[in-house]
Amino acid sequence: MRHRHSKASCSILLGVLRLFTLTNNTPEMSGRQLERAGLSDLFERRFSVEAVRCHKPAPKVYHSVAGALEVDPGALCLVACHVWDTIGAAAAGWQTALILREGNAPLDVGPQPDYIGQDLDAIADQLIERF
Repeated sequence: MRHRHSKASCSILLGVLRLFTLTNNTPEMSGRQLERAGLSDLFERRFSVEAVRCHKPAPKVYHSVAGALEVDPGALCLVACHVWDTIGAAAAGWQTALILREGNAPLDVGPQPDYIGQDLDAIADQLIERF
């Protein structure tokens, strides 16, 4: 597994929150990645941009997920390691969490992530504290 804390962090979050994925990849590619990482059983649903025929960070992508889940966008939180993804989700009304990676700090412009951490463990701690 590339990020060794991912499964443990997702398992902890699963006890508190509904978990789903949202990717620019095809459902097949996403499924293979989750299987290889041992994470496929942790997510309630997997969403792909294929359903809306446009890519993140287009607001339509995030709105379609909120609609499919029948949840107000403000009740959703995107956890990502791409600043552009958190900006797109925030613009669609979602809460956002940014996992820092080398060369991927928050920008000085635009909506800022609600949660920032060095890894998924740090983000999970913040989300559990909040929810």
